[in-house]
Amino acid sequence: MMFFTQTEQYETLIIGQYGRPEDYPDIEAYDQLLFYIQRNQNRNTVVYEANCLYNGLLDLNDPISINWIKFMDNGEEEIQPLNYIQKKLAYGYNFKVISNDLVEFCFVSYSGMKFYLSKNKNGGFRVSTTLDGIMSIIERIYIYAEDMGIFPQVKFAEFFGRCATTNKSTYKKLFLQL
Repeated sequence: MMFFTQTEQYETLIIGQYGRPEDYPDIEAYDQLLFYIQRNQNRNTVVYEANCLYNGLLDLNDPISINWIKFMDNGEEEIQPLNYIQKKLAYGYNFKVISNDLVEFCFVSYSGMKFYLSKNKNGGFRVSTTLDGIMSIIERIYIYAEDMGIFPQVKFAEFFGRCATTNKSTYKKLFLQL
C-alpha cells in the first residue's frame, strides 16, 4: 500500500486541472485510428480504432477496437488491451448498428452524449458528434478526474475535433458532476 503526503496528494490533483498538459504525446493519425483519450493521471493513452474485417468492411459485431498505449520511462511504448473493469465501467461503449457504414454509440461511463462511427469519403472511418451545435469529427478527448476513493471522479472532459463541413477546429468542455 502506498501513502502520500498532503503535498503529494495536492500535486497529483492539480496536474491537468486546467487542461491537457503540454508534455502529453500527440498520437499521429493512421488509417484505423478514430480518436484517443488522455487523462490527467498519467500520459498513457486509450486508443479507439475502427475494427475492420479483412475486406475493409466494419465488423458490426464489435465495430471499435480499444487499447492502451503505455508510455514507458525508457521511451518505448507498449500496447495493451483494456481490462474487464476498464471496458465495463469506463472506456467501453454501447452501440447500435444503423447501417453497414454507420454505428451509433455512447461510452458506458457517460450515456448523455451520442457518437457516430461512419465511413468517410476516402473509404476510412471517423467518429463524429455534435459540439455546441456543430457536427464535429472527434480527434481526441482529455479527461480530468480526481482520485478520491476506489474509482476516480471525473470532473470534466474536453473534446477536440474539427467541423465536418469547414474543417475548422472545434472544442467543447463538458463539466460532469457525478
